[in-house]
Amino acid sequence: MKIKTTNFDFMGIRVPAMILSAIIILIGLLFIMFQGGLNYNIEFNGGYLMQAAFHEKVDISEVRSAFSSDDFAGIEIQEFSDQNSERYGSEVVLKVESSQQDMKLLETKIKDILNTKFGKESYEVRQSTSIGPKVGGELKSSTVQAIIWTVLLILIYITIKFQFRFAVGAVIALAHDMMITVGLLSILGYFFDFEISLSVIAALLTILGYSLNDTIVVYDRIRENMTKYQGMEFEKLLNTSINETLIRTLLTGACTIIVVIILIIFGGEVIRQLTITLLIGIITGTFSSVYIAAPVILYWEQLMHRKRQRQLKKA
Repeated sequence: MKIKTTNFDFMGIRVPAMILSAIIILIGLLFIMFQGGLNYNIEFNGGYLMQAAFHEKVDISEVRSAFSSDDFAGIEIQEFSDQNSERYGSEVVLKVESSQQDMKLLETKIKDILNTKFGKESYEVRQSTSIGPKVGGELKSSTVQAIIWTVLLILIYITIKFQFRFAVGAVIALAHDMMITVGLLSILGYFFDFEISLSVIAALLTILGYSLNDTIVVYDRIRENMTKYQGMEFEKLLNTSINETLIRTLLTGACTIIVVIILIIFGGEVIRQLTITLLIGIITGTFSSVYIAAPVILYWEQLMHRKRQRQLKKA
């Protein structure tokens, strides 16, 4: 069965769509400022994380009271569960962000308290991670460099494949996707225990690729139609191009979103932050290819048209 091409006036509502994006970005920035920056986890800030599984049921308030001394004023203790947790009575994650260099000493202190309070044989350490502050700083620097280089290479690639104005539109769309995704993650970090981890960074870089793919599909159709419909009003040409690729975009996006939602529900706590980030990015990337990348080309064309008109008047 042949799917009919739609005929929506996307460019007609581009201004409200862009205002909506601006509002979401602004709210995200306000949350980031209110929290004093992004909520990085110990992979970036440095510290020690332990996942302890107790053989018997333990009230988490008892674990928290055991670490109530001033030495552990900033410790975070949370209940944890995954597909393997059924074998244990209780499972908790203890996280201490620390700038001290001797993480081994910090680990020893935590184990001593657990041994004294609950007994050495009452629990087992399922996972432990320690990262020094120097390594965390290097990870932040590497993350920023990776994103900058990715955007620069994308700018060069699209300039060669299409035109510079297309490259500018794609980069603005990617910046839009990053700002909205990071802003929404900051909001989640305020209301829930959501942190910026290496898996989240991997998801952000994946979003760059996904969003760019959507944008290039639209741009490729715009370029084809610029040759096919010479003389057509540019705004109408953009609407035609987007409508011709809309079914493909929606089917691809829907299939991807279904997979990601299944992973969010059944993938467990370990990959939940990654999958939630991907879900936000996929929706944002699909939106930006229509309401950010395409309007940038329209505004560029309108600017060039006014410039040509001025030159004709002077001549």
